[in-house]
Amino acid sequence: MFSALLVYFLTVTHGADPSVNTVLDIPYVTGAKAHPVKHKLDLYLPRDNAKFPVLFFVHGGAWVQGDKNFLGLYSSLGRAFAKKGVGVVVINYRLSPSVQHPEHARDVGLALAWTQQNIAKYGGDPSAITLCGHSAGGHLVSLVACSAELQKDCGIDSSKIRAVAPISGVYDIPRGFLPIVFGTTPRETISPTKLVRPELPPFLVIFGQYDLKYCGRLPSTEFCDALSKQGNKAMAVELLGTDHMFALLKSYQEGQPAMDALLHLARTGKLLEGPNKP
Repeated sequence: MFSALLVYFLTVTHGADPSVNTVLDIPYVTGAKAHPVKHKLDLYLPRDNAKFPVLFFVHGGAWVQGDKNFLGLYSSLGRAFAKKGVGVVVINYRLSPSVQHPEHARDVGLALAWTQQNIAKYGGDPSAITLCGHSAGGHLVSLVACSAELQKDCGIDSSKIRAVAPISGVYDIPRGFLPIVFGTTPRETISPTKLVRPELPPFLVIFGQYDLKYCGRLPSTEFCDALSKQGNKAMAVELLGTDHMFALLKSYQEGQPAMDALLHLARTGKLLEGPNKP
């Protein structure tokens, strides 16, 4: 699996491009409590565009591993979208066992608050930020988007979240799931499905046909159903012939319907409808 992933990755990697400006390792937490590595983010910016929409991306890794620099996967994602006129923020966050919930989500929230407050300095539109993440990152962006408590704690302006696009995320945490990550926290406070409320931004929920149990068709469609029942716009998109990792890779491969849908969402804040939807 890893060798196949690497071969595929090498075919879709987006190298240096003069149309993309990169700013790396910006601290989003400062002071004595700042982690020297995990409290940093990278920017991939369209060089010639002003007031561009922004994709705020959170990596996966089961809340215990991963990094914004892993194999160049996320820099490739950043460059791919920046070449299309969408700025990308790729963040690090602290991982278990060093921290437990809610610290992962709080880091994501603090990075989002930094983005809302600072992205205009780099040419981005702070009122047009789409949250996106893969696997554990999909869980975290969904949690931050749904939790009014987290938003208040981190200083997030919810009106500036244009849309949310989790990829192969986890939305309903089973009781006793990964105690090293969640401890004994009640599932009602860590499951985005349990925190759905009216007036949330549109959700594009992407998953692979052969995705992992907690990230696949059933939990993804149940999450969308919960969102829709509260009057929110939500669409579940299954990527045929795709597993957990390839769902991410296809989401930033030019010409793939998933990337087209993400671009449309980031640019307009609307779900792609009609014959061109994934």
